Amino acid sequence: FIKLIIHVGTHKTASTSFQQLCSNSQEILIDNKILYPEYFEFPKHQDYYQHSSVARMSQKRDLKSLSVFLQAIYEQTSKKNCKVSLISGEDFENFLVDIHLANEFEVLAKSVGYSDIEWVVIQRSQIDYLLSIYSEKAAYKMVLDLGLIANSILEYGFFSASSAEYNYKFVFDISKFSKFFKKNVNPNLTIINFDQFIDDFVGKRIFSYLVNDKSLEKLRQESKSIGKMRKRHSNEKIEFRYLANFLGMKANKEFHENNKNLVDSLVSYRLKRNKALIQEIQIKFKERFG
Repeated sequence: FIKLIIHVGTHKTASTSFQQLCSNSQEILIDNKILYPEYFEFPKHQDYYQHSSVARMSQKRDLKSLSVFLQAIYEQTSKKNCKVSLISGEDFENFLVDIHLANEFEVLAKSVGYSDIEWVVIQRSQIDYLLSIYSEKAAYKMVLDLGLIANSILEYGFFSASSAEYNYKFVFDISKFSKFFKKNVNPNLTIINFDQFIDDFVGKRIFSYLVNDKSLEKLRQESKSIGKMRKRHSNEKIEFRYLANFLGMKANKEFHENNKNLVDSLVSYRLKRNKALIQEIQIKFKERFG
């Protein structure tokens, strides 16, 4: 009897800190019969493991690689005499919208031997989530507009954005999509508020029912040593990056110095425009989401 727990994220909800904690604490987790597998390291230069590549396999319909992954972590969990496989990836967020892929994933997981599957989703306030995503994706060579994103969120409850590696689905109406998920995929889905998820230390709400008190204290201390990862950039840097992305340029000092007057003028315009937009979006989000 081995259970699979999928920490979905969502994006920008301290997932990186949680993944670093799990990677640093693998032996502690194994002592509590939990395996956090070292199957994928992403990004390659980081020293923590996460499993978003699995969601990308699913989107590409690479079922062979997906089966290999699930089989491998199931066998690793069994060999370590563990009862739980814990995986984490922000890109699993897509499964809340693309439930056909979630169903396919569950079928494959059960076919390799998993007897029970649990999904854990972290929910952040919509306006904070929007601004965090907007900040983060400026570094992904995307070109995004706050107004257009907000309109999509208000209309559909999520918005899509494509990078070179993945077509992202960022879910804002967690309540609506979780109901569809529970009905059509798996009722065993838990939603945790972001503030609760990071209370005391990141992931405590998940670990508190999986590990003993002594291990919980070790995780707390390890989490403190990690601290906060991936802090939000300044608004000026965000808009500078989006401008460079739009023009197909590198967002570096040389680009800025060679086009200083134009760049500074456009960045200033975007900052003023976004300030007014955010005020409008906050009002509409409050009406839409409460």
